[in-house]
Amino acid sequence: MYHSQFELGAVALNVRNLALQSLFYQQVLGLEVLAETDQQVDLGVGEQALIRLFKTEQEDSATASYGLYHLALVLPSRQDLGTILRHFIDNKIPLQGASDHGYSEAIYLADTEGNGLEIYRDLPQENWDIREDGRIIGITEALDADTIYQLGQSSQQGYRLPLGTRMGHVHLSVKNSESSSRFYQEVLALEDKFSIPSAAWLASGNYHHHLAVNEWGGKHLQERSEGQPGLAYYTVVYSQPDHYQATIARAQAANLKLEQVGPNTSFVDVDGIKTLLVLEEKP
Repeated sequence: MYHSQFELGAVALNVRNLALQSLFYQQVLGLEVLAETDQQVDLGVGEQALIRLFKTEQEDSATASYGLYHLALVLPSRQDLGTILRHFIDNKIPLQGASDHGYSEAIYLADTEGNGLEIYRDLPQENWDIREDGRIIGITEALDADTIYQLGQSSQQGYRLPLGTRMGHVHLSVKNSESSSRFYQEVLALEDKFSIPSAAWLASGNYHHHLAVNEWGGKHLQERSEGQPGLAYYTVVYSQPDHYQATIARAQAANLKLEQVGPNTSFVDVDGIKTLLVLEEKP
C-alpha cells in the first residue's frame, strides 16, 4: 500500500529493572512474552516480536544520551485505539499527551525507565495532506478522545494488543537533526516527508514516516554507547534481497563500520544509535 522498501521490526531496549519493565509491557501495553531468560525478554503480538528488553548493569538515565525519543506501535483500527485508551484511562495509567496529526491519531506515554512510547492508528491515506512533491504535512491538534474512548471495548480479562499491531515508526533523539536526516536519507534511501529546522520526518515510499529525528534534547547529551540504558537498536526488515544488499552497499559507500549479527548486519550513526538490518524473505 505504501510501496516501502522495508518494514520496521523489534525495538530493543537496555533496561535496569528487567522484571519491572517486562511487567509494564505486559500489563500496561498488552504485549505477550515470546521468549524469556534472566538477561532478556522478547515481547510481541502473536509470533511477531515488537519489544526486546536486555538487562543492563549501567545506571545512567535512558534520556542522558542520544537515542530513543519514542517508539511507535500502530494499531489496526480506530476501535483498537479506543480500546487501549479505555484501558489506560480505566486503569489510571499516566499519559503524556494525545494528538490528531492529520495522518494519524496518537497517544503518548513512557515506560518505567523513561523510554518514550506512542500508540497510534493511521487515518485513511486519502485523508492525508499529501503535496504534489510527495511531502506529507502533519498537524498537531487535540485528539477527539471522547469519541475514541466510546468506540473502545472494556478489557475485563486484562488488556491484550490486537493481532496486526506492528512497529509503525521510530523517533530518534539526535545531536543535529539536519545532518542525521541527510545520513538516514543517504543510507536507508529515505525521503524527507516533512521537516523543520530542529526535526525531520522520513519515510520509504508513501508512508508519512518510518523514522524521525529531532534535536530537542539539546546539544550536550552523551553519545550512545553499548549497554547504556535506553535504545539498544531498532530493526529495519527487508523482504527483497536486492533492497537489503543495496542498503549494505550504501552503508559501505558511506564508510560505515558494518557488523555481522548472526545473518544480520548492523551499523552505528554519529550519535551511537544502532540500526539492525534484517532480511526476511517471504515465501
